[in-house]
Amino acid sequence: MTPTFRELFNEEYHRLDRGQPLLIALIGAGGKTSTLHWLAQVFYHQGKRVLFTTTTKMYLPTAANYHSLVIGQPPTTSSAPAITACFSHYQPQDNKVIGLTPEQIDEIKQRGAFDVILVEADGSRGLPLKAPARHEPCIPSRSDCVIALTGGQVIDRPADPQQIHRWAIFSTLTGVGASEILDHQVFDTLIAHPDGMFKGTPPQARRVWLINQVSHCDNQLAASWQNLLRPELALSAIWFGAVQETPAIHHLIRCLTR
Repeated sequence: MTPTFRELFNEEYHRLDRGQPLLIALIGAGGKTSTLHWLAQVFYHQGKRVLFTTTTKMYLPTAANYHSLVIGQPPTTSSAPAITACFSHYQPQDNKVIGLTPEQIDEIKQRGAFDVILVEADGSRGLPLKAPARHEPCIPSRSDCVIALTGGQVIDRPADPQQIHRWAIFSTLTGVGASEILDHQVFDTLIAHPDGMFKGTPPQARRVWLINQVSHCDNQLAASWQNLLRPELALSAIWFGAVQETPAIHHLIRCLTR
């Protein structure tokens, strides 16, 4: 059965229902910006005041993705539901915006001016898979949920260095060579490694792995990944979906012990 949006964020709604702000950081590769806009729209249509930004750079979002755009000044909010996009600088030469620092985002959350804050906290140059460099990702310390993305087209496929951002780091972390299959054991290693998929995640943040750009997932495939939800990996859930489709997430497996 397709999970509802509230089922996906069941733990986070405990905060929202108590009137506490929610901060979600997106890392990894394979659709972070599309996921950010999907989340912003859903939370907005549920009556939330939403802010989105980045701690790196992103292309200037189109007007269809926000109600208010703020560049170079602190964001303000209203009592009505709305989506606000906020950045520190605009670079016309590449049509990109530079975001806020993690500390600035933490301070905005502490003020409680928005119900939901969404942050693109990593870069991947449009590739479906990556390993983080020393300076990555850049996650606010007050994050409540960290969603790591992977493009579904690399799952159970031969490793292609041209499709993996920071291939040398990825190969060193996982022990995988070119053309070796990227199966659940490889991702087990990537998730478990302190410098791997969830590097820099605050200890209090719930960890979710989103396998994006997959149009369907049968029960047999999902079952093969269930072992990744064992307690020592601290992974809360795995989502299978395609965030630019409806429904965005069509299959969910989660840790039942958390």
